[in-house]
Amino acid sequence: MSFPVALPPRIKLSPWQYVLARADGMTARWVSANTPRLNRALAVIQQGAGRLSTAAETEHAVLAVCTADLRLGGTRACLPRSVAALLYCRAQGHTPSLVIGIQPGTAQVHAWLEADGRPAGEPNDPTRIYTPIIRYSPQEM
Repeated sequence: MSFPVALPPRIKLSPWQYVLARADGMTARWVSANTPRLNRALAVIQQGAGRLSTAAETEHAVLAVCTADLRLGGTRACLPRSVAALLYCRAQGHTPSLVIGIQPGTAQVHAWLEADGRPAGEPNDPTRIYTPIIRYSPQEM
């Protein structure tokens, strides 16, 4: 069974932003394919993190990586999309929190970024469905 999926809107990126977002997408897909590699990468990304991201900056990062790499816009690409946007933000000198949540009573998981205490770059609030179980936050690293 299939169902239609609306991709996030495409945004205008400078050539530098496009190359950065594309490289972050490729890196994130590689990193998120292996749990120990992901844990090491997230520890390195959060080290010496600059200031916290704003919701607008995080939203822009999510849209930038989805514009540069369409594979990150689908419903099953939440972890690589979030890691790619986190890398994009880090390259800009700010860092949001990466949250991984599980839907109670099921084995469904979802990953998203948070800034200013709320999910960013999500069409719906994932905290209504998913209970956060892991949070990679610059304050905690």
